[in-house]
Formats: sequence, C-alpha cells, structure tokens
Amino acid sequence: MQVNDIIHGFRLLRQEQVKEAASEAFEFQHVKSGARLLYLKNTDDNKVFSISFRTPPTDDTGVPHIIEHSTLCGSRKFPLKEPFVELVKGSLNTFLNAMTYPDKTMYPVASCNDKDFHNLMDVYLDAVFYPSIYDNEEILMQEGWHYEIESPEEPLKYSGVVYNEMKGALSSPEDLLENQVMRELFPDNTYSCESGGNPKAIPNLTYQQFIDFHKKYYSPANSYIYLYGDMDIEEQLAFIDSEYLSHFDIVEVDSAIPLQAAFNEVKQVEDSYPIGEDEPEDSRTFLSYNLVMAQAGDHELISAIGLLEQALLKTPAAPLRKALIDAGLGMDVSSHFETNVLQPYLSITVNGAEADKAGKFRQVLHDTLAELVENGIDRTILEAALNLMEFQLREADFGSYPKGLIYNIMLMTNWLYDKDPLEKLRYEADLQDLRSKLATDYYEQLLKKYFLENNFAVSVVMKPDKTLAARQEAALAEELAAKKAAMSEAEIQAVIENTARLKLRQQTPDSPEALATIPLLKIEDINPEPKHIPLEERQLDGVKVLYTPAETNGIVYLNLYFRADVIPQELVPYAYLFSDIIGLVDTESSTYEDMTNRVNMHTGGITFSLENLTLEGVADSLQPVFKVSAKAFMRKLPELAEIIGELLNETKFDDKKRLLELLQQNRSEFELEMLQSPVQVALARLNSFISKAGAYNEQGELSSYPLLKELTDEFEANAEDFCGKLAQVMRLLFSTSRLTIGVTVQEGDYAAFAEGMKPLLLKLQENVEADRAEAVAYTFQPENQQEGLLSSSQVQYVAKGANLYRLGYELTGAYRVLEMLLKYEYFWIKIRVQGGAYGAMTRFSSDGDMMFVSYRDPNLAETVAVFDGTAEFLRNFEASDREMVKYIIGAISGIDTPLTPRLLGATAQRMYFRGVTYESRQKRRTELLKTTVDDIRALAPAIEACMKENNLCVLGNGTVVKENAGLFSKLTNVLD
Repeated sequence: MQVNDIIHGFRLLRQEQVKEAASEAFEFQHVKSGARLLYLKNTDDNKVFSISFRTPPTDDTGVPHIIEHSTLCGSRKFPLKEPFVELVKGSLNTFLNAMTYPDKTMYPVASCNDKDFHNLMDVYLDAVFYPSIYDNEEILMQEGWHYEIESPEEPLKYSGVVYNEMKGALSSPEDLLENQVMRELFPDNTYSCESGGNPKAIPNLTYQQFIDFHKKYYSPANSYIYLYGDMDIEEQLAFIDSEYLSHFDIVEVDSAIPLQAAFNEVKQVEDSYPIGEDEPEDSRTFLSYNLVMAQAGDHELISAIGLLEQALLKTPAAPLRKALIDAGLGMDVSSHFETNVLQPYLSITVNGAEADKAGKFRQVLHDTLAELVENGIDRTILEAALNLMEFQLREADFGSYPKGLIYNIMLMTNWLYDKDPLEKLRYEADLQDLRSKLATDYYEQLLKKYFLENNFAVSVVMKPDKTLAARQEAALAEELAAKKAAMSEAEIQAVIENTARLKLRQQTPDSPEALATIPLLKIEDINPEPKHIPLEERQLDGVKVLYTPAETNGIVYLNLYFRADVIPQELVPYAYLFSDIIGLVDTESSTYEDMTNRVNMHTGGITFSLENLTLEGVADSLQPVFKVSAKAFMRKLPELAEIIGELLNETKFDDKKRLLELLQQNRSEFELEMLQSPVQVALARLNSFISKAGAYNEQGELSSYPLLKELTDEFEANAEDFCGKLAQVMRLLFSTSRLTIGVTVQEGDYAAFAEGMKPLLLKLQENVEADRAEAVAYTFQPENQQEGLLSSSQVQYVAKGANLYRLGYELTGAYRVLEMLLKYEYFWIKIRVQGGAYGAMTRFSSDGDMMFVSYRDPNLAETVAVFDGTAEFLRNFEASDREMVKYIIGAISGIDTPLTPRLLGATAQRMYFRGVTYESRQKRRTELLKTTVDDIRALAPAIEACMKENNLCVLGNGTVVKENAGLFSKLTNVLD
C-alpha cells in the first residue's frame, strides 16, 4: 500500500512506524462516507476493533449514555432484544463493552479468535448504524426511563436501567464533586452537561429527542474506526466498506466542541452531598481546587503537567501534598489530571475536611506553589517521578485489559479533536525532552503560569448534608404524585398499558430464527486443553523459589510470600493496617520521603498486602500470607533488593504524627469506598458469614472501621499501644523460614536474579524472633447472618450466598457455565431488564464459596426473591444444543483471558499455593465443555440448599433497608 492509494473505498492518508507501540500505523479515510479509520499493525493476536462517535450532550438527560445502551438492543441484521447479551454468552471475547465519556461514545471489542473477532465487529457495526430504536419505543423505556404503574391505585414511579445506574453513580460524593467541577469549569459548552444523565433530568428525555440524537451523531462522517493487531487489513477494509460504509454518503455533522473562554477570576462554589441521617458530619467536607491547563494536542505541556502532578501530589514525598496534610486541612489529599476532554484540567482535593477551612486551603496551595517557584522544585523528586513514568510507559502492562484497547482510549484524546492520534503513543522524544528540562527552570515556569497565575479555575466546597437524601426522596415522591394527579383516567390507563406492553416484551423470548442470526463458534473451535501456566520449583539459599519464565522486556516481577499464620488473632486487624503503613514511614536509615524517591527512582513500585490463599476443594482452609510485590528493570535489581531489605528489617513506628496522618488517610479512603465500591463491601461482609477465610478477610474490611475510627478519634490515648502492635507484627512476619519467592523473568536473567537476591536473604536471616514464632490456631468461625447496611446510597447492593462444600456438594466445571447462564439469562432478565437494576452476577470460588449479588438495584425484597427462585429456574431449565454451546463458549472466554508476563507469574504462583494442578484444571475444563441441560438442572438442589442457609447482606438506602427490616437479623449504619 502506498499513500493516496484507495483500498476497498479507503484512501490511505499516511503510513508510519510507531516504535513505542511496536506497530506500523495506517491512517485512512473512507472516500464515500467520510469515516476515519486507523489501523495499528503488529504481532499481537489479541485483536481490537472499536467505533467511536463524537457525542456532545446539550442537557442532563443522559441521551448519549442511553443510546449507548440502546444501540445494543437489536439491529437490522440481528433482530433480537439484546444481541449484546447473546454475544457475551457465546463469544471468546477478551473485551466486549461500550463506554460513554463526556463528549464521545466508544464501542470496543477484542478477541484472539479470527472468526469471533469478525462476528463481534459485524454485530457492533450493525448496532450503531442500524439499531432497532427507530421501531421500538420500548427500548428507550427499558434502557432509559419510563413511568411504571400496574394499577390505578398504585403510586407512580420512574424506572429504567440508566436511570437506576445513575442514581447509584451519583450516590458517590466523588462523582457528585466531579459533576459539579465540570459544570463550573465549562459553563458555556457541552462539559457543563452530565453525559451519563442526572436522574432529576433523565425523565425529561422524549422519544423524539432520543431518535434525533442518534440521527445527528451516529453517522460515518462523525465516526472514528480503530483496528489493532495481527490481521489481514485488506480483508477487514473490504468487509467494512461493502457491508456498511458504502451505503452512506458524506454529510456535515456539527459535533465540534467550542472552547470554553478562560475566567477573569477564580470562581468559588459551595454545594452539598447526601449522607445518612445517623452518619457523622464532622470531617466529611471536600475542598477542591481545579484548573484548566491546556488544550488537546498540547502534547508537551500535557506530558509535563502529568509529570508535575506525580511529583507534587501523588507520592508521600510530594511537597504540595505534604504541605496540605501538614496544614491540618483534612484527612487525605487526592488529585486527578483529566485529559479525556478538549481542555484538560487538574483537580486537587482535600478529603475529610471542614468547610471553614476553604480559605486556608487556597492559601496553603498558593504559598506552597509560590515557594516552589521561587526556591525551585527538588530535582530528586522530579527525576523519581520521571523514572516511574518511563517504567510504566515501557512496561505497558494494563492488567487484564487488551493493550490495543488502552492505546485506543489514549489516542482518542487527540483524534477526537482533530489532532494527531499517533502523538499520544509516542513517548521516547517526550522522555528525552522532559529529562533535558530538569537542568532548566522549565518546571518552575509551568507552575508559575499554569498554577499560580491561572484564573481559569474553580474552588469547590462540597459539604455533607444529613437531610438532603430525605429531601430529595420527598421531592421526587411529590413530583410523581403531582404528575399522576395531573393525568386523566385515560392517561393513567395508557401508562398501565405501556408498562404491561414493556413487561410483555421483556418476558417474551426471542424466536429461534432471531437467535440464529447471532454468529456462533463451535465447541470444536475451543482448545480442549487448558493453557499451560509455566512454573518451576527451585531453591535459593534454602528458600523455595517459584519461577515462571516469560519474555518480560528486561523487567523482573517479584513476589515475596511470608506465611502470616504466626500473627495472633487479636493482631490480625493491625496486620491489615500494617500492610497499609509499611513503606510510608521512616526506616532506621531513611526518611519516608527519601524512601519514596528511591522506590520511584529505581523500581516500578512496591506494594504490600495481607491475603488468604485458600485451598481448592476445601471449605474452611486458612492460608494467610503477607505478600510483598515489586517490579524493576533487571539492571536495578541490586537497588530493589536493598530497598526491600531495609523496609522489612528497619521500618520504625515511632513517628506518631505521621502514623496519625496515615490512619486518617486510610479512614478517609474507607469512607469513600462505602459508596465508591459498595459491591465489594457487601460481598466481603457476606463472605464473612460463609467461610473462615471470609471471616479472616473481613478483619481488613468493614469490621475494621470501628478500630480505625477509635484510633483516629482517640489517637493520643492509643498511640503507644498501636505503635507496639505494628512493631510486633513486623517482628513476627519476616523470616526466610516462612518465605517463598515468586519470580517472573526471562530465562537468561534468572542466574543474575538469584545472585541479586542473596543480600536480601542474608538481611532477612537476622530476624531471629520471627524464626522462633509458631503458627496460631485461629478460631474464626463464620456465623449465619442477615445484615442490612444502611447508607445514603439511592440504590441497593443485594448479596446472598453459602459454601457448597460445607453443605456436601462438589464444585464442578458446570458451575462456570451456570455463572454465565445466571448473569446473562435469569438474573439479566429478572433483575436488570425487568427490575431496572444495572446488573447482577454470581461468584463461585474454588474453595466452594457461592455468592449472588445485584448492583445499582432499585429493589431489595424483589431481588432476594429472584435469588431464592434460582433453584426453581434451574429445575425447569430448557435450552437447545445451540444455546448450550453458547453458554459454554461464553464461560470459556472468562477462563482463557490472555495474561501479561506479570499476571502469568502471579497466576502460576496463586495456583501453586491453592493446590490447583494442571490435572484439576483439565478435569474442570472437560466438565465445562461437556455440560448439558441435565447437568445444569442437577445443580438445583445445591443452589436451593445455599439459598436456604439465608446468609444475606444488603448495602443500600437507609429508608429502603428499614422498610424491609423483616428480612434482617440486624441493621448496621456503615459509618457508625
């Protein structure tokens, strides 16, 4: 291909190497339709396709978000109610979703299977260009909002998936704060609108507005198509052209986003967020300072500001963070540099503050920045931040997310605004440029111009309000009552009929003919054998080493596992706090600031955690380990070993001021987690009712909050005891006699690794007390409970479960199929489609724990009833051979996810500790691949037994939970 060649309707605009992404880039434009297309050619078999549209909202009705949901509810070629769900059930995808941003909507898919990849691309292209929304108003009702009433006597209510999703999202004070910040920073353009939708405004969206939005923005001329990976690009271009783009002509789409004019002076705003009536208001205010600093395409400036944020705010050594903490303004400091908008902005927020400190907050910010400009920023801090940035860029490890997907999201921050997308993938010149400027006053001048002298800013005070939630609920009830009162009998009857019509559509299964339109792989397309996860057992100076050879690009991934069964039961909560504190306080040789800089200078990060590696097939196994995870370039291994040795042997717990700061930060993060990650909170609590390991783990979850509260509220009285317990935990843990090393590194680097680790092992042998420590006989016992956790959330998170092994049942491969079947069939229909919740899922762990959970759920008792009805659903389960193949393939996709080198080694080590063998994996896989309808039905007694155990935990709206008090044995205020 040559530049200006036309290949299957696409003109090649440019072709360039992008060394940093190990790719060759081809940028095209479709001649007839005007669609843009970018292809990154490389050897990655985890292929990615995405089509994105610029979708700027003009109000808070959430129309971009609702259309994102709705386009995947049937299309021209795939006339099902929900092709997306059918795809998930029967695809080997490694990613399948859609995302709404403030100004764009993205539809990405990924798969390692060529046939599957083609199928996914076909369904998504048909969905966005030919959705069924034009023929079925019920799609808006289901996914967006509708009035719901089944008889004239009932009160009117709103329902809808996005409506309830956003009630959950905007229950979080952080999301409310972000919403307010964007509204104030960009009052004159699209960013002042909530693209996800505000529940107060969502019911204002009409069907005509919904359709008009799609007509306007979902045109090829307004699209950004992206392909990544090892594929026949001409074949893909031919398909996209002939099946889709050739049927459209270029049209003018006015989707450009105007620039927000800068302010003449900093704006100051106050707002509030709801908390529970029984929650404390003290130290719950957010103080936030937000500055617009650049425009998309200002690549050098954006990179430099990102570096400054890391250096000044993101680490314990960061001077601006330290100044805010030392000023006693609040419990914690956070920051976020938002680059997914036309005009990127930086947010600096103090959590756990008081409203009357807003002035002092701004003064400390100004004074600290002015001092840094005048006296200069410590180059050690800047260089450490730059080294960490370089490590992360070169590593390019995005966990379970496909690399090509993250590249897509990155380049859209330029491409969407007609800037060079490839610039976002290149970093070599950036790193060299940023490093060369360390010798100049470049960074100080940036601080002066974009921080100190920048009035394009807003200061926000977000205060807690105990009565706000009740006032909002009352206002909503009054609004709905007024709307119903204004309706005629005929209008009320129309709402009843619409409700019935929607429910009938939801309950009516797709025809076999419609289901057959979704392309499906065959069982024969699945490898009958599990992936080989390499692991070799070796020895190093008497310590067991679990070694995974992998191509790591010169990086060593290290995990140190110390058996933690020597921690006395009463110290377990302190051991969890210890894992949060170590590395953030002084050692005998270094201040914590110096240590932070050394870690960032020489490594890719060091983390600490207390985990339970339970045994496969055993109901109540307890295998607590203290895990030290680290990564570094091999050339930095000596420094890494020295740093870890110092942290594990020399950490001190005598700086009470610093310990109080860390406890307050921990408490602040915990309080935010209640509404930021409520599913995890509910599941952890439920798990503590089910298994010994769950009861152990809960010592670091919600059960630890009273201790955190006591330690922060009465620190002086408890300080000596607390310091002593942290020191005791450290003395007990770190011994080579209880150490197992996990390492992932290239084969040729293992000898150097082994040699580099010897100084660390020698240092650990100095801990004689830990060598003498004996294992503890823990008495953690799960107790059957039904607990309601009261919060200010507008929705519920309903969790119910039990342990299969304890009830006498075995965990077979069929349960993986059941996970897929329940999540995307029974629960999807009953809880999401009909109940209006955002979703529900199942979790079966290899130690037998079984848990169901719903999230962003407007219901409570109704969802419990759905869970309880699962066994009956299974007894009557029917499915064709084709449907069973679909569920099996969907289940396999969750097992065969590609692993980065880091995850490969971590997975191998986890399997080793849990006793998961290749033979057991093969047995489960064979069972999974051979699962039949009868096998699914045979699971009904086990599920019924689990539900009858009646272990229940619900985290939700205080009023709703209290209204359902009969379901619970106790009610708990989550922050009391």
